[in-house]
Amino acid sequence: MPPASSRVAVVYNPIKTGVDEVRRRTVERAALHGWTDPVFYETTEDDPGVGQAAEAAAGGADGAGGVGLVIACGGDGTVRSVAQGLVGTGIPMGVVPLGTGNLLARNLDIPLDDVDRALRVAMSGRSRGIDLGMVRYTDGEGQAHDDVFLVMLGAGMDADMIASTHDGLKARVGWLAYVGAFANTLLRGHRIKVEYSLDDGPEIHTRARTLLVANCGMLQAGMILLPDAVIDDGLLDVLAIRAKGALGWAQAGAVLVHHTFRHQLAPVLRRGSSRGEGKERHETRPLDFRQGEAVSARILEKPASFQIDGEECGTVTEFSAWIKRRGLTVRVAH
Repeated sequence: MPPASSRVAVVYNPIKTGVDEVRRRTVERAALHGWTDPVFYETTEDDPGVGQAAEAAAGGADGAGGVGLVIACGGDGTVRSVAQGLVGTGIPMGVVPLGTGNLLARNLDIPLDDVDRALRVAMSGRSRGIDLGMVRYTDGEGQAHDDVFLVMLGAGMDADMIASTHDGLKARVGWLAYVGAFANTLLRGHRIKVEYSLDDGPEIHTRARTLLVANCGMLQAGMILLPDAVIDDGLLDVLAIRAKGALGWAQAGAVLVHHTFRHQLAPVLRRGSSRGEGKERHETRPLDFRQGEAVSARILEKPASFQIDGEECGTVTEFSAWIKRRGLTVRVAH
């Protein structure tokens, strides 16, 4: 049932396919589930959803107030921005995935490619507290930035791949557009020299294709990249991909297949969130897995490409990331 504040706000990316259906079905679903007066906010190039979500949480432009739910409709960038605007409000966020990756939705089993089912989960599902990743980074120009992430951030090859993926191709073939970009990046990519540490641990010095910091571990097509990542365990999962040459990539690929296959056959094996026991990850030298509550990293030699939740963020020279334990409430299926 809706809370006493039963008004629903929808923040949507107007360039995404399906927004007309979102508006129509939101009104229908709101009436069906007891929500009143849906109000809609469009994202803009200057504000991808942070300000709109904050305005909705504060009572809306019309001053009517009473917002009990804010639904983010769009890709991972829109979802992340809406989440950022809701930090500290206590208002739950619903998700209607309309993007290419839709990684948060995948990790929370929110329906994909079905606007009506996703709206039903948002308006009649249960509220679940999830961890919110916080990051402070310095870009290649020396400017400092503060941001949030829901899924993962990365420096190196993964960010290069995202930057080289054509938006038009993503619109036509979805996440498969990343396959060609990955192959191209694999052929021409280089390893970055990085030093990083977790919590109060020692510094790790390495050369890696990419350094990933994750809040959850599932990618497109159900691939499990970080099998120990649990979205509400208060921990970050860190992966340095150090593969080099055909043999290194073959070993890395075999590990990822192993993780994915095991997850699909026996998901109960990955429920644990303790630091030391119940881990299912299979490691090899090209892949280095670690966990901690916070991580700091410094890119040596030259700035590396950087991405947050699949969004290109230029280059980075250093960053620190940590978890705000269950800092966001999201509507999920019962």
